[in-house]
Amino acid sequence: MGIFFKELVRRPGRFVPVGGALTMLVVLLVVLGGFLDGLELNQTGPYRAHEGRLLVFSDQSDLLIGRSRVDVKQADVLAKADGVAKVGVLNQIASTAQDVDGDVVDIVLFGYDLPTDVLPAPPSDGAVIDAALADRNDVKVGDTLLIGPTSEPVEVSNVVDDLSQGSPTVWLSSKRWREIVQKANPAAVLPPGVDQALVVQPSDTALDTGGLDALAGRLGGEDGIDVVTPEQAIQALPVVQQQSSTFRGIIGVTFVVTLMVVALFFTLITLERVGLYAVLKALGARTRDLLAGISVQAVCVSVVALVLGVVLSAVFVSVLPATLPVRLVPARLVQIAVGVLLSALLGSLFTLRRVLRIDPAEAIG
Repeated sequence: MGIFFKELVRRPGRFVPVGGALTMLVVLLVVLGGFLDGLELNQTGPYRAHEGRLLVFSDQSDLLIGRSRVDVKQADVLAKADGVAKVGVLNQIASTAQDVDGDVVDIVLFGYDLPTDVLPAPPSDGAVIDAALADRNDVKVGDTLLIGPTSEPVEVSNVVDDLSQGSPTVWLSSKRWREIVQKANPAAVLPPGVDQALVVQPSDTALDTGGLDALAGRLGGEDGIDVVTPEQAIQALPVVQQQSSTFRGIIGVTFVVTLMVVALFFTLITLERVGLYAVLKALGARTRDLLAGISVQAVCVSVVALVLGVVLSAVFVSVLPATLPVRLVPARLVQIAVGVLLSALLGSLFTLRRVLRIDPAEAIG
């Protein structure tokens, strides 16, 4: 094993080609993962704002809030169920907002009842906006937005983290939401006692994922409704499904390319070292020792490529326009690191057949 480490230290230039290729592949993987996470986070802010709670949709809606309709009777039944502290409503509609400078931006207008760890209690007459709108249009607390085609004025009372859903979001109390929708688009207003979705706050605020799933399964037994976690609602979104399948397919192909690059490089190296390996076998080295040394070299080169690739990716992402939805999420970086190391390890094992065929007699032939 020591001879393989010494080769890495004494002849690092020999591994520059494969190291450079792996570094570029890591950059590609990180940027692709950043686009995937950025696109998903950019579309799912309202759902992520309700983590730790449950969302309720009508059972014919496919978990899409725009198609869902639940009534007050169903909310009352859920509110009386064991393990439930409160039940609130959640409504949305696409609209526009005009800031103090007269700039108009597309928004998604939400009406809600229950505060969360991200959303404060709904203001009686003001609005909560997300950071995407605040940053893009330089909107501050105390500014007045004109909502919808009828230019209904609402004062910004709070700015929260980016909760965009393709477009920036504006959050009103459910009562104020109905008033504005009634004036702006009477055909879109919901009948009294009917809302698009419900939010269930568990009695135990420390429930983990398993506990939330269990509570959702128990509450979902009611007729006409589906009770799910925010993560399940996110995975049901068509845009998330389409983006995930596309990017994951590209990322998967990139991992295969990574494996093949490592396999080709170390196969060629093994062909060059046939004489050396024959001597080592003649001196008592076992096939598994040789294979382990090759694998260690592949993993070491991959670790260096990972570090360089992540650093280069961070620099590259930092100079991209802010309008591009690229986010480097630690969990995604861990997945890429594990995938690259596994690909390198598997690629190095492609040399097994060649190493097995080496005859120690060649050392003295």
